[in-house]
Amino acid sequence: MTPPPDAPVSQSATTVADCLIEIRGLKTHFFTDEGVVRAVDGVDLDVRRGRTLCVVGESGSGKSITARSILQIVDDPGRIVAGSIMYRRTDAEPVDIATLHPRRATIRAIRGREIAMIFQEPMSALSPVHTIGNQIVEGIRLHLRVTKEEAHDRAVSFLGRVGIPKPETRMESYPFQLSGGMRQRAMIAMALSCGPSLLIADEPTTALDVTTQANILDLIQDLQAEFGMTVMFITHDLGVVAEIADDVAVMYLGMVVERGDVDAVFHDPKHPYTRALLRSIPRMGARSGARLEAIRGMVPHPFARPTGCPFHTRCQEAMPGVCATIVPPRESLAPGRDVRCLLHSDVERLERAQRVAP
Repeated sequence: MTPPPDAPVSQSATTVADCLIEIRGLKTHFFTDEGVVRAVDGVDLDVRRGRTLCVVGESGSGKSITARSILQIVDDPGRIVAGSIMYRRTDAEPVDIATLHPRRATIRAIRGREIAMIFQEPMSALSPVHTIGNQIVEGIRLHLRVTKEEAHDRAVSFLGRVGIPKPETRMESYPFQLSGGMRQRAMIAMALSCGPSLLIADEPTTALDVTTQANILDLIQDLQAEFGMTVMFITHDLGVVAEIADDVAVMYLGMVVERGDVDAVFHDPKHPYTRALLRSIPRMGARSGARLEAIRGMVPHPFARPTGCPFHTRCQEAMPGVCATIVPPRESLAPGRDVRCLLHSDVERLERAQRVAP
């Protein structure tokens, strides 16, 4: 029997102690002159220790803003307006990052030290007027109690570890003097230099050629195994997801519409959006001249969000008069496996609840 919408959803197959980041009901909105943009609109997500969580979805689905919310680096006029981001350390009390002030000492001690991020475009994330070495050393000395010489040696060591040749010489290079792949490796070295528990990678291979992309993915996996890190990988490339993911979260218009381990999501997708994404992947052995199946329509404009299920305007399985009026609750299908789709809900009960609601 389908549980009521306000019933507690079962936890994943692991215990709470195995969950490094637990996000519940996260809402991050941007307050503009034209109106409110609900970039993240009720995200529920678990990032489990030592595993790789891939967050997938089209551009505009809220993936990057979710990651930035975890680090409290959402640009103005955006801010977290609801929900919780419980960060469960192993050697300290859990902290709700959503309640922290973006510029206070508590989050500054976490940001870069315990949770680090690789940004999509390193040229915009790195300072163009400071050397690579200067920027890495500054981060190390900010978070670790080391001398300037020790910080320099640590920076050189990490540059070498991420595969940059002659790291001592590259310490004196500026970002514009490095290739795209080298800049991305330098950013990875910067992110790892303080030994973070969680590494967030926001589409780190999008602007790179295929060979460099494969090298960067291998590098992240090798470093994860070496340091025992947890990785949250944001991408729109389902081929990358199949290669590196342990768990998958599919986002659409600011909501996680499906969640589960990679095998379950790829082999038995439950949400129509997930199935549409998987059908759009090129396949080996397809007949000559066959066209890729595209998802009809476009992601709605931020100021023209559809009522009810956010995907119903593009869904081939939408129920007339139902999907346009009811926001699908999160339904648990199995431990660690859930979906937001009325095809898996008790629609009659939800309609009754909607009629009696004030």
